[in-house]
Amino acid sequence: MKLTSLPCVFAAILYGQEFVSACETTPGLTYESGTLSNRFTCLTIDGSLAIKELGGSLLGNGEDSDNVIAYGGIAPMLIKEEGAALGLKGEVKLEKSSSNDKLVVSISTTSDDVEGYADTQLISLGKDDRYFSFETTTIVPQGGLALRSFPFVSSSTTAFYESGPVQMKDGVRRKGCFASEEKLSRVYSLGPEGGDVSDTIPSRAADLSVDIAFSKPSEANLVLSGPDSISWNGGSDDDASGISTFVQVFGADIEDVKLDTWDVIPTLLPSSSSAGTFTSSFTIGATNLDLPVLSVPSSYDPSTLPLDDLHSFLTGIYASPVGCLCTHTNQVAEGETLGQIATTIARPDRGYEGTYNYFDPDNYISTSAILLSMEPYLQNEVRKVLERSGSMMKEETGQLPHHFEGSEPVYSALSGMIQTGPNVFWVLSCFNYAKTSGDLQWLIDYMPTLRTATNFLYSLFSSEVKLASVPGSLMVDVFIRSNWTSDTNAMLVGFFRDFADAEEVTGNSTGAQDLRALADEISDAVHEKLWNGDDHYITQLNEDGSTRDFVDYDSNLIAVAHGIPSQENSLKVLERIDGAGQCRAGVTFVSEVWYGEDDTTSGNTGDSWCAMGRHAWFDSLSRKVVGDWDGFDKLLLKPLQTHLIESTFMHERLACDGTQQQNRTAMYFEYPSVTAMMTMKIKYGIQPGLGDFAVEPFLAGDEDGNVQFVWEAGTLSVSFSKEEVKITAPRGTEEDDARETLVKVSRLSKGSVYSVTNPCEGGNDDKTKTVETDDEGRVEFYSVLGMKCELTMTLVEEVA
Repeated sequence: MKLTSLPCVFAAILYGQEFVSACETTPGLTYESGTLSNRFTCLTIDGSLAIKELGGSLLGNGEDSDNVIAYGGIAPMLIKEEGAALGLKGEVKLEKSSSNDKLVVSISTTSDDVEGYADTQLISLGKDDRYFSFETTTIVPQGGLALRSFPFVSSSTTAFYESGPVQMKDGVRRKGCFASEEKLSRVYSLGPEGGDVSDTIPSRAADLSVDIAFSKPSEANLVLSGPDSISWNGGSDDDASGISTFVQVFGADIEDVKLDTWDVIPTLLPSSSSAGTFTSSFTIGATNLDLPVLSVPSSYDPSTLPLDDLHSFLTGIYASPVGCLCTHTNQVAEGETLGQIATTIARPDRGYEGTYNYFDPDNYISTSAILLSMEPYLQNEVRKVLERSGSMMKEETGQLPHHFEGSEPVYSALSGMIQTGPNVFWVLSCFNYAKTSGDLQWLIDYMPTLRTATNFLYSLFSSEVKLASVPGSLMVDVFIRSNWTSDTNAMLVGFFRDFADAEEVTGNSTGAQDLRALADEISDAVHEKLWNGDDHYITQLNEDGSTRDFVDYDSNLIAVAHGIPSQENSLKVLERIDGAGQCRAGVTFVSEVWYGEDDTTSGNTGDSWCAMGRHAWFDSLSRKVVGDWDGFDKLLLKPLQTHLIESTFMHERLACDGTQQQNRTAMYFEYPSVTAMMTMKIKYGIQPGLGDFAVEPFLAGDEDGNVQFVWEAGTLSVSFSKEEVKITAPRGTEEDDARETLVKVSRLSKGSVYSVTNPCEGGNDDKTKTVETDDEGRVEFYSVLGMKCELTMTLVEEVA
């Protein structure tokens, strides 16, 4: 039997009812005329026993919700040997609810043609649930096969398989089906059709998404995208291509295709052992925004976290950088499972096609954002990427690959230059993994590799000048920079301080002390030798005493971020960039002085007149160092959030006027990633460290300056107000992992006493101690953190 699309008889069954618009959410929990709904979500079951409508309202306030379901809807399907789809019958009924706050609807399906076939779907919805719970049981007779198809109108679909995630947007004909027999734990679909660099109209948000998570992983499945998805559902070539479909396969063998790669729709044959009972448990959610709704905290309240912050954080992570991961089998090279990451999502080609793992600092930024999801699955995929680059380090010099072409490492940039960026930012990415996952044992085991990587940087250092003499640019490979440059040397100040923290937490206190002293030496030398005497650092100092100065924004912002200039001089730097500088509307421009053909490799001036997300990241760090909340919010975060919310996907660069440069790579990771990073780490000040954990909010607060928010992401939870702070954070990869951590909190009541309660704290029988804030409302103390250790700080004595 060969099945490559929905047979006509089944299509007729699905299209027996007229397609209607989305169902409506309701103020209370209701079931009426086939529609099950509450204030957050709804679905409608029609006379064909298909779920024809599914929608959601993230805020639960009755705003419009479009239907995420395409074609015939979510429905079961039964096939016999000859390939025909058999007619199904059944009923839909409201089961007894387990309580007044929960309704359960069942869809029972049988066939007159096949004795023994049965399919049951139990759909549960609670009064305040954001998504539906499904329990399905499918009994497949000998010689038959059964399917359950989920067609969606959104265009970019990501599936979490055991060996890694897979993503596709707007797949092409005969290459738009991903067939796998790997266990799959999650699939989500979001985003608009098109919006690529070839389009005259830029990407615009679809404001529509669906998200499915399996508590019992699904085995044997298809993910379809584009025309192949349309063909599967019986559609025509005239239909829009931005359609995705997920299919569960029960009791079948998948043949005539390469598994775990994008190929033609496969042949599905009844398995010799097809008879059996197949069960599945999953939740499915839909919402009216381009974000994975199952990552929205169940208790989300926009009064404690503005919707734009939640939206841009989740979209910034899950729409773009997660889709760049190529860690699944066959994604880079046939038959190989490699830890590699691209710079764009699959659409279906990728920007910078066939190249991966740019830590210059591209994938430092994308992996940073992915790690902030605080999802162990995704954090583990990042670890694979880091170890892949680390495995190709040159042992004799410690040099890391600049990138990979296919599966082969390349040690120079695309411009041909040797950069310091890969070594600097790869090591920092490794620290980011250890910080966010809490995986201290991995860091301990990997420190010898990280120390070897640092040897490459040590080899550039002059003990006499106290600066590194470098062969190329830190972050913009086409800019010609060399000798004692301000970009790399300013970056080394923060780098060695981070490395000192790693040495400290892994037991090498002497090494940590030496590295902190080295960072201070470099900091002093940068200011002494590279400060122009007025308001910025020059580009480079040459051995003959000559200099070059383009008033680079990257090196100056890095210097401010790492505390090299005084507060007074830091403000002068920012004033120069914001006032006398170039293109403040671009977030953030590269330099004040133009890098011309003679100043770039091969005369490539493509990055000479644009803004970059990497510059914006150091800009945001600088604003926090000097306390410039207005500059951070108005010049950086708000413009980027607006772009991301309006577009979902973003281009590689911004123009002088702040618009996206349509001629630059589409569906790029950088700005979405930076927006997510700014939101969590800068605005809300949540920064997991190696031996510390900081909550240092950077926002205006209410009229009295008080701050209140609730932040939940994966294994991390922070609830913050002046009166009470609660923190739950991972300190290892296992639920029971916990360790003593230096907790740093600011924006509390000044000079006040707080009680600290922690169920994991040793000592007192009541697990309580007290701490006192300073006259700025800051406090530091040690406590045990872990996924099962909720630390609670409560204000007990406030200074009037």
